[in-house]
Amino acid sequence: MTLRGVILFTVVEVITLVLWLVLAGVPFTGHYVAVIVLVVGIFIEHYISVNVGAGRRPFAKYPS
Repeated sequence: MTLRGVILFTVVEVITLVLWLVLAGVPFTGHYVAVIVLVVGIFIEHYISVNVGAGRRPFAKYPS
């Protein structure tokens, strides 16, 4: 369940950031690799923050 939460937060944040950039006037002309890098980076950040917040090592496996 924790991993699903991390994925949900990541998707919401990436959509928000991409829309914010488009509304700010940054043209989105098919830079899908940039969006993928953003998704991966934010997912890793959220994964680490959940673990550290729970007192585990940054890249520890989530408990079942």
